[in-house]
Amino acid sequence: MQSFLVVGKSKYVVVAVLQAIRSFTDATTVVIGDDETYSLRWSNLCTARLAIRFDGSSDEAFVGMVNRFAKDFPGAKLLAVDCDGVRLTNRVLSRLQIDIAPIPEPQTLETFDDKWLFHQFCSEHGFRVPDTRYFGSKDKLDYDALAAEFSVPFVVKPTNMAGSMGVKIITSRHDFETGILSNSGYDYDSLIVQRYIDGTDIDLSLLSVQGVLSAFAVQQVVGSRIEFVPNPYLETIALEIPGRSAYNGVMHIDARIDRNTGLVYLIEANPRFWASLTASVMCGLNFVEESVAATSAPGGALQLTTGGASSRHPALQPSSWRSLAGDAGYRGRLLRAKTFDPYSLGQFAMALSASGVRHLRKRTTLRRSSPSYQTA
Repeated sequence: MQSFLVVGKSKYVVVAVLQAIRSFTDATTVVIGDDETYSLRWSNLCTARLAIRFDGSSDEAFVGMVNRFAKDFPGAKLLAVDCDGVRLTNRVLSRLQIDIAPIPEPQTLETFDDKWLFHQFCSEHGFRVPDTRYFGSKDKLDYDALAAEFSVPFVVKPTNMAGSMGVKIITSRHDFETGILSNSGYDYDSLIVQRYIDGTDIDLSLLSVQGVLSAFAVQQVVGSRIEFVPNPYLETIALEIPGRSAYNGVMHIDARIDRNTGLVYLIEANPRFWASLTASVMCGLNFVEESVAATSAPGGALQLTTGGASSRHPALQPSSWRSLAGDAGYRGRLLRAKTFDPYSLGQFAMALSASGVRHLRKRTTLRRSSPSYQTA
C-alpha cells in the first residue's frame, strides 16, 4: 500500500487533503508542517505530524525527514499541498529520494501566486481580467484619481497574500481613508487596484501534468452547498492556461460573472490545493488521487460540471447519515473522515458553540428591540 508525506503550512488545506486521501485509502500518512498544523496531533487522519519551519532554516532537517520516510516506506509519495510546501520542496528537490506528485516549477509558481504577475500573464494571452494597475505602497494611492479611473466601488489588495487578507472593496472616500490610508495595520508594500466586478463568484479547479490538462471542475457556492456547473469560458481556460504555461500540478482560480453582461473575469490564481477540495471528492472527482496517479485521462481530461455537495458537517446533514453508516465506497469513507476524526469533531464542537452564541445574541437583541420587552 502506498504511503504519503503531506507537506504544507495551511491547516485548512492540509486537512482537506488528508480527508481526500482517507476517502480512497487507509495508507500511512504523515504531515510535515509548522505551528499552524500543530492541532493535527489529535487527528487520526495522519499517523504522525512532524514539525519544521518553512523559512529555509529547516531545509536540512526536512531533507532528512523525507529521505528517512522514503527508506522506511518504499514507493511513498510526497504531496506538497500549498505554496509554502511547494517552495520548500523545490528548494531541496535534487536531494529528495522520494516520488513527488506534480508541483509547479519555482518561476511558474511565483507567476500564479502573485496577483499582479497573474494579471500580466492573462493579459498577455488574451484571457479576460478586470482593469488592474500596480501601485506598490499605499502612499501612492489617490482616491479621486482611482475613482475616476476605476469608478466606485473599486478593489485594493496586496499582490502576495492569500485567503482574502488585505482585500478591501472601497465604496466611498471615508471607506478609503479609514480602511487604508489611516489604518496603521494596513501596511502592505505591494498593492494593486482593480475594477470591481459586480456579480457572482465562480471557481475553476484543475490538474495539469506537464502542460496537459488531466482534470478540472467548475464550482459555485450556493448557500451551504458547493454546486458544480458548466461554464464554456472556464472550460476553455482550463485547457488554455496549462498549455500556455506548461503548468504542472493543481490550481484553483477565482473568477467572477459580471451581473450585467454575463462575461466571466479571472480574478486570481492559487497554485495549490484548496480548502473546498472535498466537495469534488464527494461528487466523484478526487484531485488528490488524480495527482498521485499523475497521468492523463485516456479519453481526455476528467471533468466535473454537474452535481453538488454540502459544506456543512455531516452530523448536520440527515440525508447523509445512511451513507455515513453503511457506504463502503469513497463517499462513505469521506463522510466518516469528516465526522469521526478527533480533530474534525473538535472543530465541529467549536463551530456549534459559536453558532449557539450567535443564536442567543440574536434572540436577546430581538427581545430587547421588541415593544413588549421591559427590564426589571
